[in-house]
Amino acid sequence: MSDSHQTGDIPSDWCNHVFGSFLSIYETQWEYQYGSLPTGRFIEFAAAIDVEKLNRLLKHCHERIQMGNSWPPQMGELWVLKDALTAEELLDSRIRVLSRMPENQIEKWLVQNKLFNLKHLAENKLDEQFKKYYLEARRLKEKGLLRTDVPEHPQLSSSSVKNLNDVMREDYEQKHGKRLHPRIRQILKHDSEE
Repeated sequence: MSDSHQTGDIPSDWCNHVFGSFLSIYETQWEYQYGSLPTGRFIEFAAAIDVEKLNRLLKHCHERIQMGNSWPPQMGELWVLKDALTAEELLDSRIRVLSRMPENQIEKWLVQNKLFNLKHLAENKLDEQFKKYYLEARRLKEKGLLRTDVPEHPQLSSSSVKNLNDVMREDYEQKHGKRLHPRIRQILKHDSEE
């Protein structure tokens, strides 16, 4: 793809392919909005996307048409939509997260940090909240702040039925037996004297 990109206002073969893909969907409305040949900003836009992003954009366009919006996206919308998940991709991602089968770092973070909240939401609020959580995770990833490394406890295997609370309780029982913690006993003793 990068070999076919040219500089200046002469559209590359790739740019013509991208332009033609949108033209075949929107026809006269595309020509009305963008003209019959790619120019300036569209040439720059086409150079910034690859086949995967083009396919995502085309899916977005089909979804928009199915929802009754027959006008092509504005240039700013194209820049945003090239990275935005389609409704289908969002649903697939949500299913993977809710079934604890993440495919990427963002989904893994969602499983680790937001799954409890998602599982307790009403179905009618799930789509909107999942989208917010997904965007939050993507922003964290863009800033390099997305952490999915769960600290491993040496006494727990990854497939253990025990959790960290169980291990902490066992440690406490080894140190103090089944008795209450000394501070709690002192508080109870103080309350009973009054």
